[in-house]
Amino acid sequence: MREDVINTLEVFRYACIHQSQNVIWDQPTVKRIEKQLLIDPKLERLHALIYQNAIERQQLNWFSSACQTKLKLSTYGLIADIGAKKNQIILLAQILEGQALNVILLKGLAFNSYIYSDNSPRGSSDIDILIKPQDRARFCEVFQQIATVIKRKTDDAFGGLFEETWRANQTSSVYFDLHWYLSYPSLFSFDSKTIEKRSIQHPNYQCENIKLLSNEDHIVYLAAHLVKDCDFFHYGLIDCHELICQQKPDLEKCFLIAQEWGVKTGLYYLLLQCKDMLSTPISEKLLLANKPHFIRNKLCNFVISTLFSQQTKLKTAMHRIKQLCSVFLFCDSFSRALWHNLIYLKRTVVR
Repeated sequence: MREDVINTLEVFRYACIHQSQNVIWDQPTVKRIEKQLLIDPKLERLHALIYQNAIERQQLNWFSSACQTKLKLSTYGLIADIGAKKNQIILLAQILEGQALNVILLKGLAFNSYIYSDNSPRGSSDIDILIKPQDRARFCEVFQQIATVIKRKTDDAFGGLFEETWRANQTSSVYFDLHWYLSYPSLFSFDSKTIEKRSIQHPNYQCENIKLLSNEDHIVYLAAHLVKDCDFFHYGLIDCHELICQQKPDLEKCFLIAQEWGVKTGLYYLLLQCKDMLSTPISEKLLLANKPHFIRNKLCNFVISTLFSQQTKLKTAMHRIKQLCSVFLFCDSFSRALWHNLIYLKRTVVR
């Protein structure tokens, strides 16, 4: 495994709020973490968690003065940014009042004020929201009161299949990713009514229309998301770790849901990564019961450690290889994987 991936995982471990095992941090480790933070801008979303943990562990002075300042300013920036996004969700709640329309928050904005505190939020680029497919036209009619849909500048073979981007009218720096499916409907099988039925009201907004995925659904969704992005070294691992440690979801139920959606294999490797990399308390017996067969397991482990650990740019040949491996190995249905790629070829030729 590449050194930068190893160092990134070390940052992930330091960013975890819940220490499932007593980790003894020393100054050389913190210096390695500082070095990785300074060279990898993608880790800025974790700066508030790093800063808060350094203070609570009485290790802030182990970071250089420059890094301490950067972490502090970044934390203030993240708090302000998440605050602006929360204000837009409050506006959304207001326009949905009295409407028979529910919105389910996903990922970053779902987890803030839930598993991450307001003082040390996890950064998020957009506000990801989910609606039922049958509500899409009616929701968009209401949604345009506070946001405007963004037309894609470049063609995308899978563009418009399950999501589109909207920009807030009052705050042009805030964007929504509007989903009517959690991921590719060609790859996975989602029952939107069941998903909404299992959802819970978000504790921060005090609005029946603003919801969260159930903890079990959210963990399975994280697996589907990592499979889609061909990346099992993503900070989604931290989200999964915190959900398991703080909310104690039923992981057996997660596997049943993953089997229904068609991402049981992806879920297994998400949980395995969490256990191996972050010491997440996950039953060995449960993992063993859901472990793929010998050949598939060898192939999946090889792809994760050698191919997925490589940084690749979108639409390059290497990234296409990643996507093919991800679809055929980590999604459960070979026929769906084949159909998904046929759709890609057809839409590529047509455009």
